[in-house]
Amino acid sequence: MSLPRFEICPHQFSMKMPGRDNKVAVVVGTVTDDIRIQDIPKLKICALKVTDRARRRIVKAGGQVMTFDQLALSSPKGHGTVLLSGTKIEILICPNFYSLLLSRPYVRSKGRKFERARGRRSSRAYKN
Repeated sequence: MSLPRFEICPHQFSMKMPGRDNKVAVVVGTVTDDIRIQDIPKLKICALKVTDRARRRIVKAGGQVMTFDQLALSSPKGHGTVLLSGTKIEILICPNFYSLLLSRPYVRSKGRKFERARGRRSSRAYKN
């Protein structure tokens, strides 16, 4: 199973990295621009893909955008990096791997009679 890559905007970097000014934010995904945010702090970012507008705004603020190859040359062991991630598992993307109460079982059919009884509906005695 492979999850889709997520998108993140530069403002979320500043929210997730307080006190980590000299570290490189690493994203396995796309960095996009958010026009609602006026001021972007100085950031060092490593990502798979960066949109042109986001790259211009980061560089204009005095930041740096690098690829994973450049990151491997600058810090081979990964010291001074922070790996950022989005929401790990969404209910609709991976319904079988969510929390125990909300996860759905693997069923042979999705009809009316298949795994819809006690414990799955509150109208049938209980629902955890």
